[in-house]
Amino acid sequence: MTDAERAEFGIEGGWAMIRRHRVRWSECDQYAHANNTAYLTLCEDLRVSHWLTLGGRFELGAPGPVVSQIEARYLRSLAFDDAVATTLRPGTIRRTSFTHEYAVWKQGLVFSCRTVLVLIVNGSGEKVPIPPPCAPGSSRRGRARSNG
Repeated sequence: MTDAERAEFGIEGGWAMIRRHRVRWSECDQYAHANNTAYLTLCEDLRVSHWLTLGGRFELGAPGPVVSQIEARYLRSLAFDDAVATTLRPGTIRRTSFTHEYAVWKQGLVFSCRTVLVLIVNGSGEKVPIPPPCAPGSSRRGRARSNG
């Protein structure tokens, strides 16, 4: 993440990933306000990208992250055509689960979210241990990760 991106969106703290987005009409209600689900979809898109950068896959029989808990805070509304940045920060890593923190920014924080993800074999639903190559911040297993 660049200093210019931090300044443009009012981003604070340390984040592992950033993605720019412009709110589409399909994400809005009839009054041009972004639907609550749009914020969650922004987080999902970043979560998928993060898993793929770790070498993860989304295939039948392959393990993949499934959201088991989600906590969201809507602080300010977004509207059609707003330019935003979504950020992701890996958190605690356990044997079969890990956490992510997300934030959406437009002139400061507008939304924050925390998820607990469980590694499940797609097709069987079996929980499996997180393999070291796919563990977000694998050297920090069992501890919260902080980037600043």
